[in-house]
This record gives sequence, structure tokens and C-alpha cells, in this order.
Amino acid sequence: MELVGNALCLDFANTVNSRPVARRDWLAVPEQALTWARAAGHPIERQADLTAALPGARELRESVFRVFDPLTRGADPPRADLDAVTAVYADGLAHAALERADGRFGFAWPAPRTPRTLLWEVAASAADLLSRGPLERLGACPSCCWLFLDTSKNGRRRWCSMTTCGSRDKARRYYATRTSP
Repeated sequence: MELVGNALCLDFANTVNSRPVARRDWLAVPEQALTWARAAGHPIERQADLTAALPGARELRESVFRVFDPLTRGADPPRADLDAVTAVYADGLAHAALERADGRFGFAWPAPRTPRTLLWEVAASAADLLSRGPLERLGACPSCCWLFLDTSKNGRRRWCSMTTCGSRDKARRYYATRTSP
């Protein structure tokens, strides 16, 4: 599993392996969702209501994708998807407390971590990225459509990952130059 988004909300949007047709969905069944959450650094401690939470998690994932994907092309996201992310964020804020960490204050949710708190954290990540940016550094992989925040020095990142889509694309282009007349 690769986490290449450089923001929790983008990694969450990338829980399907490609778009528009996904061959793997990390939010399809509870066990995969738990594995993804652990790998993303947001382990779910109370798992009892995970099965019931998965449809809402998939809805939030798609809203986050539809918010950030147009931004990678300089377009505005659909209002309905912005409102969906805002609703989850507002619900999270109603349960959050301001706490100091690393010299600044931020919102934190009470333990134990549940599927619901994970969704709040995703929505908070989306709200933070939307309000603070840098939106000009958003990108989408041309091969799999994964979203990422380009943190490279020169700001010219093209693929989700050089080890997967980047190397495949380069190999495809190389092969095309060698086999064309």
C-alpha cells in the first residue's frame, strides 16, 4: 500500500487503486479499512461499528475526490461535494477540543479512535488543505488518477509514484519509440 498524497484527505481519496474503474478498494470490507487506517497512522481502536460506517466512508471519499480533482486542473469543485465535506467537518468540530501540540493549537477528538473520528480527521485535513493550501501544488496522476500534494522542490511532480505509474509510463513510452517504424 502506498500513501503518496502527502495529506490525509488525499490518501483517503486514493483508497481505490485507479479511477474510473477500481480493481482494489481499501474501504470495501472492514479488514481492509483497518489495514489502511493503521498504515495511514490513524488506527481505529473501536471497531464495533466499522461495517455500518463503511458506506459513509466511501461517500466521503468520493466527495473528497470530487472536491480536489477539479482543483488539480484549476476548476472549481461541485458545491454539493464541498457541502458534504463541510458537513462531516462540522460534525467533527462539535465533538473536538482545542489542544496544544508542537507549539500550536489544533483540534483533537476524544479517544478511543472510531470510524467516525477517522472521518472527522479526513474532513479536517480537507478543510485545512482547502483553506490554507497550497492548492497550486495539487496534482493528479495521469495513469491512475490518484491525487497528491506536490512537495518536491521544483514543483514538477507528475505521477502518484515513480515506482508504480511513473516507471510504467516511462517503460510504455520507451517501448513505443523502439517498436514504431
